[in-house]
Amino acid sequence: MIKDKDQSWTSFIIETLILIGVVLFIRFYIFQFFRVSGPSMCPTLNILDDECQYGKGEFIFVNEVLYNFVRTPKRGEISVFRPPHEKVYYIKRVIGIPGDTIEIKNGKVYLSNDEVSDFEIEEPYLSPRNQGMTQAGQKTIFQVPEDHYLLFGDNRAESLDARQCFSAAGCDGNNTPFVPEKFIQGRAEFVIWPLGKARWMGKYHYLPSSQLDKISTP
Repeated sequence: MIKDKDQSWTSFIIETLILIGVVLFIRFYIFQFFRVSGPSMCPTLNILDDECQYGKGEFIFVNEVLYNFVRTPKRGEISVFRPPHEKVYYIKRVIGIPGDTIEIKNGKVYLSNDEVSDFEIEEPYLSPRNQGMTQAGQKTIFQVPEDHYLLFGDNRAESLDARQCFSAAGCDGNNTPFVPEKFIQGRAEFVIWPLGKARWMGKYHYLPSSQLDKISTP
């Protein structure tokens, strides 16, 4: 901002503070841009020139309004978050929400809660290499506590996710597989760069119901 010669310093400072406040509000509560790094979400994200990128790759638009003001995360959504013991942000898919019990058996993922028991989650977003090949880490059963979520990467063979408590050291010490809701930044909406790969992200939700239908919603 440039101060007008007829403007008082008090007015200029107030306008500057308001502008800074608006910018920070948009940054932390409305949206942000995020660059995907590593292979953990391949082939959903970070496939360039037909190869999974092991370094920095695609840029995505992250919707922060949704989780801050509208609703909580849903199963199947791709979310950006920070594990409690980390300072860096991750991007993974929501597998379990509060009250869910997620179990890994024979390479597949099963959901149990008040509505369903031992419901096998079909995961069409996984590559043929990862279909039915979800390997457990130190834990095979995850009981998701209140206000927490369970997230796995789509590239199960190469994803450092809740199965290892988001740590190369595994689920030791204070490391936890569950992410508090307050640490989930927003939902990945669409890829913005490279332009040739720009696309909306799929909204795949698996919603337990009496019919056990899988639905796709905004």
